[in-house]
Amino acid sequence: ASSIILLKSLNFDKPHHILPTVGHLQSMLQIHFTDPDMQEIAYKTLPICQNTTTADLLTTLSTKFRLDNIQNYGLFKVEDEKETLLDLTECPQFIKNEWFVESLERDINSYFTFHRINR
Repeated sequence: ASSIILLKSLNFDKPHHILPTVGHLQSMLQIHFTDPDMQEIAYKTLPICQNTTTADLLTTLSTKFRLDNIQNYGLFKVEDEKETLLDLTECPQFIKNEWFVESLERDINSYFTFHRINR
């Protein structure tokens, strides 16, 4: 039902409008992983519940990327090239939903990245 409301609220008169992806309509979250030891950026798309906190997600990411020293890593939001470390109690899905609503009004470049805190 919420997907139908979302689709009805879209303004298709905007020439730059892009239809939402499956990730916007479901609880998928794409995360970019950069590590100095890697030669390239890795991406993970994970099913994340709305109430999953950054702390919960860091535990999942440490398993996915096989990291032992998770305390040295953080989840960051990048909005229009400005990077901000997320608090452990923040819920990334809420942030992603806010970005989607904002993208209906203006072009934004936003994503999540996971990397060492002090690099």
